[in-house]
Amino acid sequence: MWPFTRRSHVSTESETAKRAAEKSLQEAQARTPESEAQLTESRRVKEQLRAHNRANAYSDFIEGIVLGRLNDGRS
Repeated sequence: MWPFTRRSHVSTESETAKRAAEKSLQEAQARTPESEAQLTESRRVKEQLRAHNRANAYSDFIEGIVLGRLNDGRS
């Protein structure tokens, strides 16, 4: 016969850790739609900035051509 008894109860630390992990998971899942909305908005703003920068580059290029022609005509 084995002289030691086997413990059948779960430690309070593991139960506390399990509850904390479940709560953390629930909070993360609750924030998912908000996070996805922020990510979508961030991507939209990024594309707008990229398009704006591209338009400015073309505008600067055309302005340089026009000003270059005007300066060439004055010389």
